[in-house]
Formats: sequence, structure tokens, C-alpha cells
Amino acid sequence: LALMARLARVVGRQADAELLAARARVTSETLNARLFEAQRGVYVDGAGSTHASLHASMFPLAFGLVPAAQQQRVADFVQSRGMVCSVYGAQFLLEALYAAGRADAALELMLAQHDRSWWNMLAAGSTMTWEAWDWKYKNNLDWNHAWGAAPGNIIPRFLLGVRPLTAGFARILIQPQPGRLRHA
Repeated sequence: LALMARLARVVGRQADAELLAARARVTSETLNARLFEAQRGVYVDGAGSTHASLHASMFPLAFGLVPAAQQQRVADFVQSRGMVCSVYGAQFLLEALYAAGRADAALELMLAQHDRSWWNMLAAGSTMTWEAWDWKYKNNLDWNHAWGAAPGNIIPRFLLGVRPLTAGFARILIQPQPGRLRHA
């Protein structure tokens, strides 16, 4: 909703932008009121649930919905879980870690050599990202899932830090987050 509000502003639809921005605020307030558990510093999976999955916290962190005062606690939880999400979810996990200033943790996940890693795919002979991390997670996986190639956009956008501030890259942000990386 927040991104749609920005798009509406760019194309001159101010009334739509205001409506979408208001809905974004209500959504964020509702999410935080109903799903954030302050005692543990995590988001739970649903209203009334006590279970806190990685997904329940990584999405709010990636999408900028976590209040500033809680970001580091939520980021601690997200980082502690490692790569326990799907290849598709890895995009949002890496975005969440970079959003929280956890460049080293994100870099470690991109460089990992365990069975939930891009290295694992390469070691198995793949020339394209799979739809799952390994055959043992999905025995009929195929090798043609570009959405599983998160580092392909994470590296320029977050590690190297080049992102648009305004439409068409009229203004850009250059904010590298290399972590321990010394050259690229």
C-alpha cells in the first residue's frame, strides 16, 4: 500500500495516493497491535497464536512495518533463525536483514555452503536457480526459477547500495552495506 501510494503520487493521482497512504498506516497499526508480541520481540503467526515463525517477523521487517524501537529485537530473532525459509522467501529475508543493518548476516547467508544455499545448487550442477533449496526438500523440483535468484538484485540494491529515490532514477541513493566484504 505504501509503494502504491508512492506510485500514485508519481503519476499525479494525489487523492489515490492519500487514500493508499492512509490504508498503509491502518494496516501497519493493526499488524503491530494484533501480531507483535512485545515480551519476546517477535511477530506471531496469527491473532491468538503463540507461535512465531521466521516469516511472521521477516516480512514486517523487510517491508518497514516494525516500529523503530523494536527493529533490533525483531532483527535479532530473524537473524537467529538462519535460512529456514524457501528459496522464494530468501528475497525477503535478505531484505529484512539489510533493512535492519545486518549486512554481515545477509552476506553470510548468500555465501553459505549448506543444503539451504545457492552454493548447494551450483555444487549440484545447476546453471539456474531451483524452486527449492535441495532435492530432499522437493523431490520433483525443476531448475528454472528466476525468482530464486535473490542475490541477483540484493547485491546491487543493498550490498552495493544503489537504489532510486525518485522515479526513473532521477535521484539515487548510494549506500553500500558491504559488511565484512572488502572488495566487489
